[in-house]
Amino acid sequence: MTKGEINLSTTEFPRILNRPLDPVWSLGAGAQYTVLKFFSQLLKQRAVVLKNEDVEGVHQIRVAARRTRTALQTLTDIWDEGMARRSARYLAKFADAFGPARDLDVMIIYLEEKLAGQADDRTAAFKWLLERNRAERQKQQPLLVKAIQRFERDGFARDFVGYFSTTPVDLWLLGGPDG
Repeated sequence: MTKGEINLSTTEFPRILNRPLDPVWSLGAGAQYTVLKFFSQLLKQRAVVLKNEDVEGVHQIRVAARRTRTALQTLTDIWDEGMARRSARYLAKFADAFGPARDLDVMIIYLEEKLAGQADDRTAAFKWLLERNRAERQKQQPLLVKAIQRFERDGFARDFVGYFSTTPVDLWLLGGPDG
């Protein structure tokens, strides 16, 4: 690993997540499945954000964090209230770190579209705005990297999956031989 490279943690999820949600499962198992499924989507976006090649990574990491939080808040009575609340707060803070970059990504897309259809008298202004927003977005990238580094250093994924895989139902036991 080179200096500055982030070693993304690998988190093993119960094999049951490879199957579709089954309506015969208990409410607890279904809630755990939902929370973990959304959280796994968040984890997949870390590498996309770090590469900074696709603006969808920032968008999707925020969407997955919001979906995970919403599921935690909606189904909070299934888990220890403190654990669910702390996890939701952590995810909210984590997602907030990506907000300014996402806003700039949206503005850049908008300006690129406007520039493509603009008359010559406004082209210079749109180009200036576009370059200004691109420069601001580049300034955001190190902040995104720091947010992901902090996430990794905190061990949040390991702790989150550890708790929500086993409470209230041990999902590791539900995976079955064929996953």
